[in-house]
Amino acid sequence: MFDSRLRHSLLSVVFIIAIIAIIWFFIGLFLVSCSVQEDKQKELLIHDQTSFEEVTYLEKIDNFSLQVFDAKAELSYFVKAKSYFSFKDSPALLIEPKVSFYDLKGNKNYVLNSQRAHYVNNSGIKFKGEVGIHSCNGLNHKINTEELLVGFETRDLMSKKQVTYLGETVKIISQGIQIRAKDDIIKLVGNIKINQSDGQQILTKDLYINQIEGQKHFYSKNKIVYIFQKDKIYADGVDINEQEQIIELLGKVRIIKDSGSKISTKDLSIDQSNSLEIYRTKEKVHYQSDTADIHAVGMIYDVIKQKIKLISDVVGIL
Repeated sequence: MFDSRLRHSLLSVVFIIAIIAIIWFFIGLFLVSCSVQEDKQKELLIHDQTSFEEVTYLEKIDNFSLQVFDAKAELSYFVKAKSYFSFKDSPALLIEPKVSFYDLKGNKNYVLNSQRAHYVNNSGIKFKGEVGIHSCNGLNHKINTEELLVGFETRDLMSKKQVTYLGETVKIISQGIQIRAKDDIIKLVGNIKINQSDGQQILTKDLYINQIEGQKHFYSKNKIVYIFQKDKIYADGVDINEQEQIIELLGKVRIIKDSGSKISTKDLSIDQSNSLEIYRTKEKVHYQSDTADIHAVGMIYDVIKQKIKLISDVVGIL
């Protein structure tokens, strides 16, 4: 009888322990679920902030807008954003910002938009990722960069990080960017690599984008190397008209073909319209190969068809 009571007591204890274990199991599941949800919310907020130490914001404003005036009470810039977050020890965050900058005459100069941006000590706004730049002359620019700082006082745009500029037919990689609002000229800084849609590549330094008369001209006065297929062209500068698909190679020009042939001339025009690749010059031409040494004035060279026409005053040794 004693053993029966002991057995009954033990079973009761085991039953109670089992009930408590089950309760704690469900409590644990609930806590884990809450933790996962909190982590997901934090991950989402961190994703929007990119690198904030604290994910808890002090203030959130939806449909945020802000007008800032300079010392002369003239409108300097106008900020709109889907959402605004402020933090204790980190810069404020703007979600889907659109920032309009105005020149000293009160005219709209540039409009910038991106997925997110940060205030930097009330001295400017730092954009991240893909940034759309819309200038007052109607031209649009799109860049990808780790950061693009826009100064409130100077209205200049600058980045010292790698920049990828996305044109209609070109993708340009540089070591930075400078945009002086008063000059309306964009400068891609440092080593430049221009990749064209048909496989051409241009290497140079410090490329400018001139927006005069509503057209984009990419130009550099530094030495350049133009590469197409296995041929290389060396020149003293370059001017690219993206709309007309014409490239001007400036100064002394040397064409080094994969076969070993060489062509020396000046001021070479490359016509890329309609998927062509035609070199033209009206200057003196010196053609050299293993079997020929020819001088002429003027040249038309269809690279796709591999046909060279020397226009006038042709003198050579075969």
